Amino acid sequence: MRATTRLLPLLTRCSLRGLAAGLGLAGWGVLVGGMVLVGVGGASPAARAQTAVAVDGRAQDTPRLIERYQQARYRALARRHLQRHGRLLVYPPERLPLPTDSLRPAPSPSADAPPSFPLHDVRRVRRLERAWFRARFADTHWSFLGDAGTHTWPDTTRTLTLRARLQAVFGPPTQTTADRPLKKPPRRTTQFEYWFVVNDSIPVQVTDPRGPKGRGLIVAAARPYRARLRALRDTLLAPLRNARRAPYADYFYDERRERWYRTGFDGQALFLEQIPATRVVPGQRAAPKPSPSAPPSPPAANIP
Repeated sequence: MRATTRLLPLLTRCSLRGLAAGLGLAGWGVLVGGMVLVGVGGASPAARAQTAVAVDGRAQDTPRLIERYQQARYRALARRHLQRHGRLLVYPPERLPLPTDSLRPAPSPSADAPPSFPLHDVRRVRRLERAWFRARFADTHWSFLGDAGTHTWPDTTRTLTLRARLQAVFGPPTQTTADRPLKKPPRRTTQFEYWFVVNDSIPVQVTDPRGPKGRGLIVAAARPYRARLRALRDTLLAPLRNARRAPYADYFYDERRERWYRTGFDGQALFLEQIPATRVVPGQRAAPKPSPSAPPSPPAANIP
């Protein structure tokens, strides 16, 4: 009994290199199996409990016995390969075909199905029509859709890029941060809002979820269309997928940093720059940033 109880700790302290040289790689599985059966099966209950804790590795940081032999086997196989071939082959990285710009799991085949919501007419509410929109849909109960959980193109694309494509397809937004009365400090302000009237009777709002640092858009519609809100969003935003980005500029207030920013697209690159609060004037939207490639305007003629 004492001999079998002491067998496992004794063999654990043995040199792995000596065992590999004496027994060879082929006999390791037999040796490990015999050690576990003899050490655990023939020991007393107290010894088996102590051995189980040691083998399980939860009471100590050292690798388990089987893992130590596996590591030694991998090293021996690597040395054998180097002796025969002289070097290890290195393969170049391969690009994975991803349907989105994210490394999240690929969407299901139904996620890219053609939109199924019929749109007969889409009217963008202009800046000066906000009072009319609020009065007409004052009693509307809204349903909201953010990240749909399928990781499709509208969910994974940066909000800055979506804003530039909204500018190209629908024009300027209905409302921005500068169009609302500004408090000090502002609270829960959105960067932009697009208001639509779909099919002459359905109110729809498209806003940013977290300003220029987020991804995707938040789409809201009247509550009776809650079950079809996903199809309505995909159909309404479908033209954005192939649209080119148009220059724009917006103001954005970061509540966590308590800083004002000017963000947008200048025709070549997206930008996000910090600005002083004095530059944000209620009622005055941010002016688009001139494109770096645009030629300088000629000097004005001197008129006497």
